Amino acid sequence: MIISISIRSCITILFLTLIGANLAANADSTTTDTGNNSVQNTQTVPNNQDITSADADQNNVTPISSKADDKNQTETTKGTDETVNEPINGDNNAVESNSTTTIDDVSSKSDKDDVTTIAQADSNNQNSTSLNTDNINKDKNVSTETSTNNYDDSVKSDSSTPTDNAKPDGWNADHTQYTQDGQLVTGVQNIDGTYYDFDENHNLIKNNYVQSQWGDWYMFGDNGQIATKVTPWAGTYYYFDPLTYLRVDNNYVQSQWGTWYMFGNDGRIVVGLADWTGAKYYFDPSTYLKVTNAWENVGYGSAYFDGNGQMDSINLFHQWYSQLNQAMPEGCEGASLQIAASVLGRYYNLADIYNTIGYGWNLTPYNGFYGNPWGGSSYKVQTVFASAMANKLAGMVSGIQDLTGAGVGTVIDELRNGHAVVTWANIDWNLYNQNDFHVMSIVGYSNGQFLISDPYAYSQKEYWIPTSTWAYVNANTQAVGWNTPRSMNLVIN
Repeated sequence: MIISISIRSCITILFLTLIGANLAANADSTTTDTGNNSVQNTQTVPNNQDITSADADQNNVTPISSKADDKNQTETTKGTDETVNEPINGDNNAVESNSTTTIDDVSSKSDKDDVTTIAQADSNNQNSTSLNTDNINKDKNVSTETSTNNYDDSVKSDSSTPTDNAKPDGWNADHTQYTQDGQLVTGVQNIDGTYYDFDENHNLIKNNYVQSQWGDWYMFGDNGQIATKVTPWAGTYYYFDPLTYLRVDNNYVQSQWGTWYMFGNDGRIVVGLADWTGAKYYFDPSTYLKVTNAWENVGYGSAYFDGNGQMDSINLFHQWYSQLNQAMPEGCEGASLQIAASVLGRYYNLADIYNTIGYGWNLTPYNGFYGNPWGGSSYKVQTVFASAMANKLAGMVSGIQDLTGAGVGTVIDELRNGHAVVTWANIDWNLYNQNDFHVMSIVGYSNGQFLISDPYAYSQKEYWIPTSTWAYVNANTQAVGWNTPRSMNLVIN
């Protein structure tokens, strides 16, 4: 609306001018129409937030071992009567961060191989409504209408009254505020080919991750410029897409200095184990680089990672238990379960296992343990089948699961995930004598072989057998006296 003013005195004009300036400077949540768009002010991280700065330039990346704290992130608040700008489109003319340095020691273990098994950057979880330069080149808190253009000649001020209170366009002396169309800007702005963000007091935001006025989150570095590619913040590293400027989650991407890094579901750079495209990888805690052609301690076992970085072999950390040393010559099922549970750091008393399952001559292997685990003769095999064992122990052994019907691939996956497999087979790993029905644990895999841990052994407690041998015996062994299910196995996860 244009206001016509009859000048009565210089004092009246000066008074109105001061009122207008005061209102413009203190409008926290009021939006001023500049077409159909309006800018929402952003909120910065509190002063006591633990933010890690880079060196003089935001891309002088220095590795930091501590973890980031998601609580350091703050959102932009919206006024109830405000409208949110349309998102901005990443334009090809936007300037990326000037990247000249690398994470320390990347050259010590540079990942030179052409990674064909891992996809390049694909900004997952980036519901990218892109950057639109038209919406951020203007400060929406300032009206573009100039009321003086509509003044009548009869109401012009005299020469003693100031007629232009506008600031000169451009940066202020210390590069912390920016003036456009005579007014200080707020929100995300496109300036000199890149983007900056200004808070509600018109101050440049630095080293902060903030909800732009249209709802997306962006990172601004220690020079105030919008961040792209690998960026340090809050004790770790993140990656921001150079086209959309949005954070990249759960992806393996190439840095500005050429090496590749994995970023997890929370956007943080990954160290240690990571699941990606159906395989397991390991990233060095010091260099953050993918490990290839090497053994690594992955916490629950020792694993070998091949030339592509995928986990190949795994030997689970476990404790061997003897059913004989626990005075249960018929208790191979329970002792094998003890071995499998030890991988997870759990211990179960063998007597408690069979008391919970239930045993006796009046039971069948389908509903409990047939026979006496402490010993006794019978023309039928004394045992309990996998389904009954899993059902009866569900309240005692959390995560126990019947794995009957599993093949080689399923067992390998369980091992790589840190789960030993209890398996029903034959003590001699042949089918010549079905009275040798026996239960053991699989605790490792390497080069087409399974590592067997045998609770009945006197001397050779553990040994390797071909996976093909295991699969054949596991699928075809029979317990004398019973119609035995094929390929019985169980797992604790």
